[in-house]
Amino acid sequence: MDDNPNYKYRPSLIEDNPTVLIWLLLLGAYFVLVLIAKYAWYVYDRQIVEFTLWLLLVGVTVYMAVYQFTRAKKAREDSWPNQLPTIPTRGERQIVERAWQENAVVLGYGVHGKPWKWPDETRVMQALVLGQTGSGKTTLLRNIITQDLMRRVGPADDRHKIPMVIFDGKGDLEFFHSLLPYIHRAGRLMDLRLLNPSRPELSVQYNPFASEDDNYMAQVSMVFGSFDLHDEFFAKHQLNYLADIVRVLHYTGRRFNFYDVMVMALDHGVIEEQVAIARSRMKNDASVTAQRRLNFEMSAKNLIQSFNDRDRVPKIQGLLNECMTFLDDELSVVTGSYDSLLSINEVIDQELILFVSLNINKNTAPVRALGKMLLQNLQLVVGKRYESETERRRANKPLFSVVMDEFAPFGYRNFAQILNTARGTNTAFLFSMQSLPQLLQVGRGFQQDVSSAPGTTMLMQTRDEETAKYFKQASSQVPVQKRTQQLWRKDFLGFERFEKTTGASEREQLEYRALDHHIKNLGKGKMEILMTDPVQGTLHGRLHVRPPADIRVPCFEPHLFPNLRVSRADSTGANLRFKDQKLAAMISLPRKG
Repeated sequence: MDDNPNYKYRPSLIEDNPTVLIWLLLLGAYFVLVLIAKYAWYVYDRQIVEFTLWLLLVGVTVYMAVYQFTRAKKAREDSWPNQLPTIPTRGERQIVERAWQENAVVLGYGVHGKPWKWPDETRVMQALVLGQTGSGKTTLLRNIITQDLMRRVGPADDRHKIPMVIFDGKGDLEFFHSLLPYIHRAGRLMDLRLLNPSRPELSVQYNPFASEDDNYMAQVSMVFGSFDLHDEFFAKHQLNYLADIVRVLHYTGRRFNFYDVMVMALDHGVIEEQVAIARSRMKNDASVTAQRRLNFEMSAKNLIQSFNDRDRVPKIQGLLNECMTFLDDELSVVTGSYDSLLSINEVIDQELILFVSLNINKNTAPVRALGKMLLQNLQLVVGKRYESETERRRANKPLFSVVMDEFAPFGYRNFAQILNTARGTNTAFLFSMQSLPQLLQVGRGFQQDVSSAPGTTMLMQTRDEETAKYFKQASSQVPVQKRTQQLWRKDFLGFERFEKTTGASEREQLEYRALDHHIKNLGKGKMEILMTDPVQGTLHGRLHVRPPADIRVPCFEPHLFPNLRVSRADSTGANLRFKDQKLAAMISLPRKG
């Protein structure tokens, strides 16, 4: 042994890698066997070659089989997110149909090719999709929607279609036209309803003031809540003024729109006429309680007496400006109708498909207000159904799917409250946006409510630090084994290199299941998901998004036909007009913004 105190034992190649010795022994044994076969058993050379080739084939087969069982799984996991898609080309339809029978949809396929099923009982706990432009969010939404179009839910003797509301905040109709072939293929083209102010000839009629019951004050709160009047000094006065007008028009028994509200607000003669009509009708209506009559008289007195206030118009100018934006030529065609109106309850009960496309870059103020009204109407309907005993006891009620793509510009403060009650009505919300900071335009509390409530969170490629941090922390930390390998340093003529030694140490430390360098390097169509499972808790998966099959027919494109318009002469609406002709000729209201 060397007496040098700086001497360190370095193992030989055989000691460092005993596999080399095993291979050398096997090759030596085979060489001896070949010699015996040739010179002792007189086996021909071509037979030896053939036997060698067969032996190599068997050896490679055994090696690949052992590798698949022992190391292939880890290799596929380590190659994420640079792994190639593992979506099966055969039997994919049978996989999806089996998922439908289990009341689930297939979101995609894991790194090992296993389908990831998203059951309806998890969907009703709401979901959130995050990812930058071009990451594949539209493909994911199209995959979910197309499966909902095709499948039916419920027992065999009572099957139901899935009612849907698809809210597209981009408003370019590209997403709508990409879904048309699938809607036609599913036989649900007659169920489709489009709401797009830019295409009034194809849009359904939606009047925010139309109420299906006597709860007209909920409509007032819905309309006023969509206006940006919360911070105005006379906001409470304007809300009460609008409520008084709506109460009087409600008891006239006729439907009304924004134009009718403005005529009531500006013309004293119209107010007196409508008050008289409402009083006459209430006398013959025994269902109106004494308290309601007193409330009506108070509203009528406030409206008539307000014309004695010299500052009446300045106090309600903000309200008038907001209502005036709905007199846009295209938008008023959609929101100004009295008949053939579509409601959210009708979408649910008749199992329809409502596609809402709003382009906020065109006519920003009224389009944003209309989007907020639709969301508040949706919240109102879900809230009513949640507290309804009939709805609670209703058996076999189908899933109500609500997909909201880029909805952040239309959000409002208390919209997140709907997430707490939606599950009781079997309503599944799916929110899609580019990043979490988009919700800050409503408020920090709104962002926290929306991001903390969903039971399923799906993240696609993003470079936003806050979004990546949110998903990483939501994935939670798990203990992992970390190995430290010792290395030999060698230096020859200034060239430094390191060799592994036989010594190593392991330690346990906590690490997030979702890794930062994975999140920010996801390719298009790849995502990581956190899904709540009633048995296993929160599941974390890495998926290749399943793209829906191309079912377009060559030389054929389904289209929507223009809607038939109802003549106002035959309608049951208020159709109010100015009594004061000078006022009608001179009135000029400034538009807000």
